[in-house]
Amino acid sequence: MSIIKEKFRGAFVGGAVGDSLGMCVEELTKEEVEKHYGDKIRFLLKPHPNSPAYFQEAGETSSEFQIVKLITEALIDKKIPDLKYIVEKYIDFSKKEELHKYLDSHFIYAINMLKDGLEVERGGSSIEGTLPSIPIGLYYYLRPQLASEVAKSVVSLTHKNEIVLDVASLIAVSISYLVKDEFELEDEFERFIDLLKEYALLEETKKYLDLVKKLVKENISYEEAIYLIGNGSFVLESFFQALFIFLKTPRNTEHVIINGANSYGDFGGDTDAIGLISGVFAGAYNGEESIPPYLKLKLKEYKEIISLADKLYNISPHID
Repeated sequence: MSIIKEKFRGAFVGGAVGDSLGMCVEELTKEEVEKHYGDKIRFLLKPHPNSPAYFQEAGETSSEFQIVKLITEALIDKKIPDLKYIVEKYIDFSKKEELHKYLDSHFIYAINMLKDGLEVERGGSSIEGTLPSIPIGLYYYLRPQLASEVAKSVVSLTHKNEIVLDVASLIAVSISYLVKDEFELEDEFERFIDLLKEYALLEETKKYLDLVKKLVKENISYEEAIYLIGNGSFVLESFFQALFIFLKTPRNTEHVIINGANSYGDFGGDTDAIGLISGVFAGAYNGEESIPPYLKLKLKEYKEIISLADKLYNISPHID
């Protein structure tokens, strides 16, 4: 199998596992997690009764991963990023309430505005808005600059907030470089972060990049990082928490996913989004084989996710 195809699979499966694991403990405190599960959650289990995903089953994925799937399916259907078709897919998605029971409210509000032919407002600053950039980053893995621009175009269909667009660009660019494997991140994480800064437009985003570089260099603990970066749904907190967790042990996919999903801290956090993004990064960097069978084979849609990754790989431009 092509190394790049293996990395496409890794990104999808890593993201799905991180999302499925993280949704079990989303918004829970450390005390609640330990009381219910005994320790960090390490297996795909039934979500905690206090989790927003309590109605889901072990091995299912949350509304957030459904957004990743939707954009991927739109790319596969049209073989290009067709914005008009993506809007049609969003509108169809909005009719299926079982797929978005606890998605960020602005996302559904924006889709309803698109359905009514209205101009979408600036919108909130939640991490959900950036998730369409994940398949875009994979599709344009050979052209990170184009990945950045197209990711922002797709994300701006529902979110026009400058912070969301800046992070969407960084997610797409990160995935592009991780798939190409141009950095040995255990030694070159600073150079990788400096490269991402070239794509960041906002000073606030650049400050978070500098903070992540400092914290990885100082090898601070995961617990300290939660206090210093944050772990909420605010896009800068959740994205940079995921980036820190990934860069702390970039070649250990299992470790990245487990720690991404358990990033709740003392007061709870957006653990499914952090698990999803950190899992995508680790899977894109190390490939699907780096994800332990005890995790990935418990996904209810494992075969479908693999098929989706392969189809996206097959239609992505492979000539630079």
